[in-house]
Formats: sequence, C-alpha cells, structure tokens
Amino acid sequence: MLEFNNKDMNLLILLSEIATIEQLARNKLDNALPKDLNISSFSVLNHFSGSKAEKTPLQLARSFHVTKGAMTNTLNKLEKLGYIHVRPDWNDARKKRISISQSGIDARNYAMKSIKPILDEIIQGTDHLTKKSLLGDLRSFRESIEKNRV
Repeated sequence: MLEFNNKDMNLLILLSEIATIEQLARNKLDNALPKDLNISSFSVLNHFSGSKAEKTPLQLARSFHVTKGAMTNTLNKLEKLGYIHVRPDWNDARKKRISISQSGIDARNYAMKSIKPILDEIIQGTDHLTKKSLLGDLRSFRESIEKNRV
C-alpha cells in the first residue's frame, strides 16, 4: 500500500482547496458573464485588453496552457461573434494572426462591468495584507509548477 507523508498530504490538501476555489469562482463568473461569453472566451478578450498586438493561435494556446485545438475552438466562437479579427500571416501562409475588434473591446468592457460585483464579493472579506501575501504565494506556487512542467 502506498504511504503518504505529512508533506505529501498537505500538498494534496492544498491542491484540493485550489481546485475547489477555482470551481466555485468559475461557476460564479460563468453565471455573471453575458450569455454569449464563457470564461475561456472572456479570458482571451481580456488578454488582448492589455496589449493590442496580434498573436497566433499557438501563442495564445501557450499563454493559456491549453491545446491549440482548444484555443482554435474558442477563437472560432469569438470570430463568429465579431469579437476578433483573423487574418493570414503574410510571412507564413500556414499561420493566422488574431487581434481584438472594437466589438470585442466593447464586449470585454461590458463583461467586466457584469463580473465586478462578483469580484468585489470574492475579495470583500479579505484584508489588504492577506490578499497581497496570498497573491504572492499563489504566484510563486504557479511558477514552481510551470517550471516543473513536462
């Protein structure tokens, strides 16, 4: 029978808590987002809000740690909604270039207004120092996992 030490058990409990938090937050956000957006498509629009630079589907997939197929599915939905522009890469015909449209910017901004009360509710009971410390700890934990990715 496989035995776990306290350190292993604590890590499993931590991962379970993170998964539960992620699921709870995802459900709350999904319910608050406009009906034409889910968290995946909102996340792509939000990604472009920080930088209007064009990206390839592969670059986006890597940024979100998803397969290129999963990203292509999300991009197809966003393109049908008119929220992104898709054009051929003039230097490499096998690639596409993705950018956000004005409609996409507007949809992202509307979605942000929709989820703001949820975000406020999530952080309401946590004091500033705890949030700052927790964010740093979670970022370090994520970076550790990314470094050890296969």
